[in-house]
Amino acid sequence: MTFITDNKPIQELIEEKAVLLHEKLLRIPGNQYWKTYINKPRNLKMQNGFIQKVTEIKTKSEIKSRSQPLPQQRNPVDIESVECCLHLQQSIVNGEIGIETLWHLALETMNTRYPQDKWLHIFTDGSQIDRYINAGTGIHCELFSCYMPLVQHSTAFDGEIEAIHTALRLLNLHLNKFERAVIFSDSRAAILSVGSTETVTSTETKDCQVLIRQLKAKHKQNVLQ
Repeated sequence: MTFITDNKPIQELIEEKAVLLHEKLLRIPGNQYWKTYINKPRNLKMQNGFIQKVTEIKTKSEIKSRSQPLPQQRNPVDIESVECCLHLQQSIVNGEIGIETLWHLALETMNTRYPQDKWLHIFTDGSQIDRYINAGTGIHCELFSCYMPLVQHSTAFDGEIEAIHTALRLLNLHLNKFERAVIFSDSRAAILSVGSTETVTSTETKDCQVLIRQLKAKHKQNVLQ
């Protein structure tokens, strides 16, 4: 069916929806029902219930997820403002300029806003390694350079966030070697997530804001571009 119509079989779609629903139920704050129900004996012997069936699907597909609770409301005072730049030196419209021109505009922005004699340039990237399976993240600058895989079933966005998070952690270990640092990322979504002032955020982006606060407390300037 997939070969002919390019659509997944209905049974596979149902199983995907069931697993997604179960993962959402596991993340309800303060609700232990769905975590403990699976260990309770069942009166029906002829067929599995929802929890047992989902567990069977996860085991068959080797899905080893670590459920995290849904983000809680935060004190607005604890939200750290992050300096983010989402535009180049010149205004552009996607699709109306060539790759070479875009490349020169990017270099102009880097060298004009963040001259290398005053700023530490950090390049980050996250990408999908295998389709639907895993993602990786990479960081490079004059002080450090590393690459690492993420946990199973991670996305490219997860890789982008982890790259920024790792770069900030490493910056806190090299405080005597820079005064200003700019983190270059090609993910607008990741920059907006880290720089979000909403009271609800993910654990990873919250950790990024904590690290940025630590850098500011030590009189270090950090920008996401």
